[in-house]
Amino acid sequence: MGDKTQIATIALGARYEDVVSVTIGTTLGMMLANAPAVWIGQKYTKRMPIKWVYAVAAITFIAIGLATLIWA
Repeated sequence: MGDKTQIATIALGARYEDVVSVTIGTTLGMMLANAPAVWIGQKYTKRMPIKWVYAVAAITFIAIGLATLIWA
């Protein structure tokens, strides 16, 4: 099963005739969305142990998940 980006690409490709443009657009969009996360991650892993980075990421995801469950 694909992630939401793949599903969105398939849905947009089915909706619009220009499948190449849809694929290029979704690919560029994901690259633009992921590039800052990769850049920030590389910066922090040079300053702190990778286990701390994993812990902060895990706590952040748990907090977002709980907030979604509580306030959604």
